[in-house]
Amino acid sequence: MRVGREIKVSGPLGKFTCFAHPAQKLLMISAGSGITPMMAMSRWIVDTGADCDIVFFHSARSPRDIIFRQELEWMSACQPKFRLAITITKSESGQPWCGFMGRLNESMLSAIAPDFMERTVYVCGSNAFMAEVKILLEHLAFPMQNYYEESFAGTKQPKQQPSPSVQNLTPAPTPAVKSTPSKPTSPPAQKLASTAVIFAKSKKEIVCDGKDSILELAEQEGIEMDSNCRSGVCGTCKQKKLAGEIKYEDDPHGLDHSDEDEGYILTCIAHPVGRVVINA
Repeated sequence: MRVGREIKVSGPLGKFTCFAHPAQKLLMISAGSGITPMMAMSRWIVDTGADCDIVFFHSARSPRDIIFRQELEWMSACQPKFRLAITITKSESGQPWCGFMGRLNESMLSAIAPDFMERTVYVCGSNAFMAEVKILLEHLAFPMQNYYEESFAGTKQPKQQPSPSVQNLTPAPTPAVKSTPSKPTSPPAQKLASTAVIFAKSKKEIVCDGKDSILELAEQEGIEMDSNCRSGVCGTCKQKKLAGEIKYEDDPHGLDHSDEDEGYILTCIAHPVGRVVINA
């Protein structure tokens, strides 16, 4: 980055927020970088003075890997309804630790939040971490309607395959038609591709086999579309579908019902079925 460079910034997106599910008692469980949405929610609750009881549990590899440690300790010291519990999974020489050790289990959960059955639970971390927490809570007969999670799925690797056929939808000169003295010929009627994505604003049609997502097709041909998580979670890549049908490779968590009713789709996980027209 250099002084004077312009960057594009988007506003808050996604549905992983305690504001959508009001509750007076929360249990926030995170690991690694999954702490970031928990901090956002906790800061909002503290800043607004909301009457909310929070148990904040975080798992880190070592004491040096505890993100936001000073801020968390300050919040715990200043807010009587904010209780902090941290566990580490790896001890390091020169890094003293007197807290919890190891992965979250039933006894640890009962120690940090004896009333966890009465709380609304938010979980964020690696897929493996969230799966372990979910299995634990289900085993303890936790009411899963009060369980919410957000995945920080990694970016998918680009597929190594031939580029799709692209047709520019701007008018082009009609090619000359050759004829023979014996029998005149005319240009064959152009067949419509069975699977294709038409980008209305960009005036491009991409003929494809339906294996790549609509976002991947756009990127391969230099069509600019915003994206972030690439796993159907954040909602950054949503675009309005003007015509056609799509299928999802995963659940579109980043869309509300109102978005779907208005025709929006998540292009990062949407695949064309037949001919699809996108307002991009």
